[in-house]
Amino acid sequence: MKKRQQRNMPRAKVTSEKAKPDPAEIEKELAQRLCINRLGQKLNGADAYSNPLAFLGEASPIFSAGTFIKTNLTKNFCLLTAAYRTSSLVSRIIDTPAEDMTRAWYALTADFDPEDMAELRKLEARHSVKQELTDAIRWARLYGGSLALMIIRGENEKLDQPLDLDALPPDCFQGLLVLDRATGVTPSTELVCNLDDPDYGLPEYYTVDMNSENAATLKIHHSRVLRFVSRELPRMEMIEEEYWGASELEHMWASVLQYETITASISELTNKASISTMKLGNLGELYSLGTEETKARIDAVIAEMGYLMTSHGTLLLGPEDSMERQAYSFDGLKDIHEVAMLNVSGAAEIPVTKLFGRSPAGMNATGESDMRNYCEMISGLQERMLRPALERLLPVMVISCWGYLPEDLGFVFNPLTTMTPEQVGDIAMKFSATVEDTYEAGLITRNEARAELRALGEKYAIWTKLSDEEGGDGNGQQQ
Repeated sequence: MKKRQQRNMPRAKVTSEKAKPDPAEIEKELAQRLCINRLGQKLNGADAYSNPLAFLGEASPIFSAGTFIKTNLTKNFCLLTAAYRTSSLVSRIIDTPAEDMTRAWYALTADFDPEDMAELRKLEARHSVKQELTDAIRWARLYGGSLALMIIRGENEKLDQPLDLDALPPDCFQGLLVLDRATGVTPSTELVCNLDDPDYGLPEYYTVDMNSENAATLKIHHSRVLRFVSRELPRMEMIEEEYWGASELEHMWASVLQYETITASISELTNKASISTMKLGNLGELYSLGTEETKARIDAVIAEMGYLMTSHGTLLLGPEDSMERQAYSFDGLKDIHEVAMLNVSGAAEIPVTKLFGRSPAGMNATGESDMRNYCEMISGLQERMLRPALERLLPVMVISCWGYLPEDLGFVFNPLTTMTPEQVGDIAMKFSATVEDTYEAGLITRNEARAELRALGEKYAIWTKLSDEEGGDGNGQQQ
């Protein structure tokens, strides 16, 4: 029995009685082992740089204490509304991309009768379609989601039924009703199961509370609404948000608060930029031994001195009294404010020149690259948010306006930037030279060359008088 116990006992390290270990070294070694063991437990399954001896990476107590917390800011509608109404920065972050997405509007790709196009534009203007879509995108960016209900004449009792385009009569479109997520729009738990439906996997119905005593709760089929979601979420998070997205402010809320705090702090420092300090020899005795009437007189004298302390005022001091003025230095505050502006601009994906209305900083800076990146971002948002809505809305408006639905109905978004006449001239010259060289090489016919020039002219408003008359023999040779 004793032998088994001796075998199970850990072997002790044999040391000489003369060379005893230093207790300080033992304590240091134990501390290092403890740190390594804790770090190993913490980094189990992790993949990151760490140096326990140098306390770098995850070994740093300050670095390892940092984490990310889900704030669920999107569900705090009151806070989002207050921020939008009171903060000029928040309103610009929400409004600027929404307005730019619809500013240049769209153009139909097929050639339609100019009178029909004029009627379609009148219908859009009469029902403020462009403004309603802008508001729908605006509230989707603020609250995470919104709907635009297509109001169709004679369909009030069929809101819970699918929309049938073949049954729509002329002059049926009556505008859009924008409903944001905070107004009581509740998606149903029933999901669209049709694989051919663009809304597959999304709610089939939406229940709307009109917040009126005389209005009942409406159940609306998904084919009758234009759905807008700002920031997409993973599937499980989307289900938690009732199939909506996240507010644009949620991921940049810390940057917004930092900017507002720094701006308010700098503004408060201006009130304390210059502080006057007055030294009175017997002030302590007067306050400690004097009566309340004496203290009140002293306070009144000091207040009067501060009131009369102007560039033309006179200040009387005793032989043991003195006065000093302490000025606050604002060095470095501009750099701190600039960094806060850049952080907000980067989080919002809006250039500083557009978000804060300031000119480009730096030598020979024009801001063209920033605006080009911004326009690419807006183009991406148009394809993701605005195109699905217009693809559902345009057929309804066209049937209402023209009485039929063309097979070749399509559209493209107009470019956000306007080219100068010099830039248009350069493009026309280079493109004309390319078409001419291609024609002279016999690769295209004369009619095809004219068609290429005419297509470019429609895009840049040049060669508007170029006719469609035939001018070649069909073999690429001029007659």
